[in-house]
Amino acid sequence: MVQNLIVNRPGVFIASYSGLALLLSGLTIVIRGSEYLLYLLIWPIIMSAALALWRMYLILVGIGVAVTTITLPLVVPNLNESAMTASTAALAAVLFCESIYRLMDRQRAMARALRESEERFRCTFERAPAPMAVTDVQGRLKWFNQRLCDALGYKRDELNQQMMSRFAYSDDQNLRLHPALLASPDGEAAIEKRYVAKDGRVIPMLVRGTLLHNAAGKPHEVLVIFFDLTAQREAEAQRLALERQMLEVQRLESLGILAGGVAHNFNNLLASILGNTNLALLDTPPHSPARPCLEQVESDVQRATELTRQMLAYTGRGQVMRETIDVNAALNAMTPLLRAVIPSAISIDYQCEQESLKVCFDRVQLRQIIVALVNNAAESIGDQPGQIVITTAERTFDAANLPSSAIGTEMREGRYAIIDVRDTGCGIDRQTMERMFEPFFTTKPGRRGLGLAATLGIVRSHGGAIQVESAPRQGSVFRVFIPVETPIPETPSSSPSLPRLEAAQPEVRQSQGIVLVIDDERSVRSMAARMVERLGFETLQASDGEDGVALFNAHADSIACVLLDVSMPAMDGAQALQIMRAIRPDAPIVLMSGYAGEELAARFGQLQPSGFLYKPFDTAELKACLDAALKQ
Repeated sequence: MVQNLIVNRPGVFIASYSGLALLLSGLTIVIRGSEYLLYLLIWPIIMSAALALWRMYLILVGIGVAVTTITLPLVVPNLNESAMTASTAALAAVLFCESIYRLMDRQRAMARALRESEERFRCTFERAPAPMAVTDVQGRLKWFNQRLCDALGYKRDELNQQMMSRFAYSDDQNLRLHPALLASPDGEAAIEKRYVAKDGRVIPMLVRGTLLHNAAGKPHEVLVIFFDLTAQREAEAQRLALERQMLEVQRLESLGILAGGVAHNFNNLLASILGNTNLALLDTPPHSPARPCLEQVESDVQRATELTRQMLAYTGRGQVMRETIDVNAALNAMTPLLRAVIPSAISIDYQCEQESLKVCFDRVQLRQIIVALVNNAAESIGDQPGQIVITTAERTFDAANLPSSAIGTEMREGRYAIIDVRDTGCGIDRQTMERMFEPFFTTKPGRRGLGLAATLGIVRSHGGAIQVESAPRQGSVFRVFIPVETPIPETPSSSPSLPRLEAAQPEVRQSQGIVLVIDDERSVRSMAARMVERLGFETLQASDGEDGVALFNAHADSIACVLLDVSMPAMDGAQALQIMRAIRPDAPIVLMSGYAGEELAARFGQLQPSGFLYKPFDTAELKACLDAALKQ
């Protein structure tokens, strides 16, 4: 109490000790025989105050000495001895006061430094960007900043003197920071722990603590800093979702490459089977017992051809004939078909946000994806009563709100037509959702197909994407995004120079010229040559692009047309076509391929081939293609 008074009111202290100096002067007059003893007593004080600076209180002491000097002659008979004694006592008082003042000043400086340090700590503590607290070694809150209150949603009086473990998530109650700190050699430790806010939010936090020691060197408090990991966890979840999406895209692309390669090679086999069967039918009398067998083979090949078309649709390489289509009108026109493919216990409803929703799409393939999604929804519902809701809408997306977890073509900013097919079925678990777009994958016993896989391929080939939302026993939503700005391209199927005519019974010609057949598949090359000869042409055959160019160069003037396979080793169809056009610019050249659609038009459109012949083909299709090429 006295110490605080001295530090806070030094003027009172100086006045008190000035009066004490006068009192000491008077006492020394009474005991004037003790001057030498007094010198000995004040010597340590003189040494401690040897560097005394000028102090304001010395004025007061000087006044006291002056008063004493004036009054001494009146009361003391021996003036010389009394004056020397009074002077010595005054000097002793001055030096004693100076020493006390220095102690007081040092104490005041220490108190000021302590206040400044506390203020700096308080400002740092309160203004820290992270929640901070000081607890005892058991984890009870002693001091904490407003950030901790804001993070947990409690007021200060609700947190004061509370155990931090009280606010921990139930599964993390056993995670304790303080035992880890006591066991740490450097007195620092960190743990990850979840806390529950007042509003019920679960907040993941990194809790980092440092032991604080008292003067005896024993730990008595802990400085704790809390780092909110919510944003980091969300960013990590987004990164993992993006990685899963990229892996899914890569997996589907790999499957697409595999399916495309299988479909291409399978088409070559089908081309040989269908061509030879067609030739055999042309030579088989109507009443021959072998004719029904050959017709069955031809029918089965046509079914296999449809399967390869679905595989090519999955890879995005199917034949496409785009046109401007009103999705709502197409749905209304499909109502009888959709009612036929779903059980009567399941209702189907349309919810169209606008009267007209136009997209650039292949009409047949649009019907195919809607039927596939509705059929998938009906199978999910099963024999129980249920509901399928088809919703159409148009949305504009910018970079900030592009749909997440959509697979297919990478979505970009712009306007999209959206087709939602929502059902009340059994839903889809995570394992099934990861594989449902794989070719031939199905959860239906005894069933195999390409419904969803082909749907994804069709949407991808039109620059769109598919998003799936589902959970077990909660139904499913298949959401198709189709860009609406895509212009209608010129496709091989819609161009007069790239015909695709219906099969008709061919008329046999005689001596129509030479047709050069270039294909690396011997069976396809041989079959195509026999078909051409059946149509009245002579043939030359080459097994690759280099041999084909050499034969064309040798017979350039007499060759009427070239049937050129697109995919060949060494020199492919594009390179061979360019060389042959350089030799003879007006030569009719028809490209043959197991692929179809816009991919071929994009790759070879600038080369201006005379036509496309899609494998497998029969004699009638070959005849129609040759007629169109020769007319050019």
